[in-house]
Amino acid sequence: MNDFKKQFGKRVKLYRNLLKYSQETLFEKIGISSHTLSYIERGKNILSFTKLPALCNALEVEPYQLFIETELNSDADRKAAVISLLDKATDKQLGIIYNIVANIINL
Repeated sequence: MNDFKKQFGKRVKLYRNLLKYSQETLFEKIGISSHTLSYIERGKNILSFTKLPALCNALEVEPYQLFIETELNSDADRKAAVISLLDKATDKQLGIIYNIVANIINL
Protein backbone atom coordinates (compact mmCIF):
# COMPACT_ATOMS: atom_id res chain seq x y z
CA MET A 1 0.00 0.00 0.00
CA ASN A 2 2.88 2.35 0.76
CA ASP A 3 4.21 2.05 -2.81
CA PHE A 4 0.71 2.77 -4.14
CA LYS A 5 0.52 5.94 -2.04
CA LYS A 6 3.91 7.10 -3.31
CA GLN A 7 2.99 6.47 -6.95
CA PHE A 8 -0.37 8.19 -6.56
CA GLY A 9 1.26 11.17 -4.87
CA LYS A 10 3.92 11.35 -7.57
CA ARG A 11 1.25 11.52 -10.27
CA VAL A 12 -0.73 14.19 -8.37
CA LYS A 13 2.42 16.29 -8.15
CA LEU A 14 3.25 15.66 -11.83
CA TYR A 15 -0.13 16.87 -13.06
CA ARG A 16 -0.11 19.80 -10.60
CA ASN A 17 3.26 20.89 -11.95
CA LEU A 18 2.12 20.49 -15.56
CA LEU A 19 -0.62 23.01 -14.81
CA LYS A 20 1.88 25.21 -12.97
CA TYR A 21 -0.30 25.15 -9.87
CA SER A 22 1.18 25.82 -6.49
CA GLN A 23 0.19 23.45 -3.72
CA GLU A 24 -1.91 26.29 -2.31
CA THR A 25 -3.85 26.66 -5.55
CA LEU A 26 -4.58 22.94 -5.69
CA PHE A 27 -5.59 22.44 -2.07
CA GLU A 28 -7.95 25.40 -2.31
CA LYS A 29 -9.53 23.99 -5.48
CA ILE A 30 -10.20 20.58 -3.93
CA GLY A 31 -11.03 21.69 -0.41
CA ILE A 32 -8.32 19.99 1.63
CA SER A 33 -5.65 21.33 3.95
CA SER A 34 -2.13 22.15 2.83
CA HIS A 35 -0.78 19.47 5.15
CA THR A 36 -3.07 16.85 3.61
CA LEU A 37 -1.95 17.71 0.07
CA SER A 38 1.70 17.69 1.10
CA TYR A 39 1.26 14.27 2.72
CA ILE A 40 -0.51 12.95 -0.39
CA GLU A 41 2.22 14.16 -2.74
CA ARG A 42 4.90 12.60 -0.52
CA GLY A 43 3.06 9.28 -0.35
CA LYS A 44 2.37 9.55 3.37
CA ASN A 45 -1.40 9.75 3.01
CA ILE A 46 -4.06 8.93 0.43
CA LEU A 47 -6.86 11.18 -0.76
CA SER A 48 -10.37 10.56 0.47
CA PHE A 49 -12.44 8.88 -2.25
CA THR A 50 -15.05 11.61 -1.92
CA LYS A 51 -12.47 14.22 -2.97
CA LEU A 52 -11.36 12.32 -6.11
CA PRO A 53 -13.79 14.10 -8.50
CA ALA A 54 -12.65 17.52 -7.25
CA LEU A 55 -9.00 16.52 -7.62
CA CYS A 56 -9.52 15.23 -11.16
CA ASN A 57 -11.40 18.38 -12.14
CA ALA A 58 -8.70 20.60 -10.66
CA LEU A 59 -5.91 18.66 -12.39
CA GLU A 60 -7.88 18.36 -15.65
CA VAL A 61 -7.35 14.59 -15.76
CA GLU A 62 -9.48 11.48 -15.87
CA PRO A 63 -9.38 9.42 -12.67
CA TYR A 64 -7.50 6.54 -14.34
CA GLN A 65 -4.57 8.88 -15.03
CA LEU A 66 -3.91 9.14 -11.30
CA PHE A 67 -3.90 5.37 -10.87
CA ILE A 68 -2.00 4.02 -13.86
CA GLU A 69 1.59 2.94 -13.39
CA THR A 70 3.06 4.81 -16.34
CA GLU A 71 3.62 8.55 -16.49
CA LEU A 72 3.39 10.32 -19.81
CA ASN A 73 4.46 7.17 -21.63
CA SER A 74 1.50 7.02 -23.99
CA ASP A 75 1.04 9.38 -26.91
CA ALA A 76 -2.30 10.48 -25.45
CA ASP A 77 -0.71 11.43 -22.12
CA ARG A 78 2.12 13.32 -23.82
CA LYS A 79 -0.30 15.20 -26.07
CA ALA A 80 -2.51 16.07 -23.10
CA ALA A 81 0.51 17.33 -21.17
CA VAL A 82 1.68 19.48 -24.11
CA ILE A 83 -1.79 20.92 -24.64
CA SER A 84 -2.09 21.68 -20.94
CA LEU A 85 1.22 23.53 -21.03
CA LEU A 86 0.32 25.40 -24.22
CA ASP A 87 -2.94 26.57 -22.67
CA LYS A 88 -0.91 28.31 -19.97
CA ALA A 89 1.63 29.93 -22.34
CA THR A 90 1.69 33.63 -23.17
CA ASP A 91 1.45 34.82 -26.77
CA LYS A 92 5.20 35.46 -26.81
CA GLN A 93 5.92 31.97 -25.46
CA LEU A 94 3.58 30.44 -28.06
CA GLY A 95 5.51 32.19 -30.82
CA ILE A 96 8.79 30.80 -29.54
CA ILE A 97 7.31 27.32 -29.11
CA TYR A 98 5.87 27.43 -32.62
CA ASN A 99 9.26 28.32 -34.12
CA ILE A 100 10.99 25.54 -32.21
CA VAL A 101 8.44 22.90 -33.16
CA ALA A 102 8.37 24.04 -36.79
CA ASN A 103 12.16 23.75 -36.97
CA ILE A 104 12.16 20.31 -35.40
CA ILE A 105 9.44 18.96 -37.67
CA ASN A 106 11.05 20.44 -40.79
CA LEU A 107 14.48 18.95 -40.07
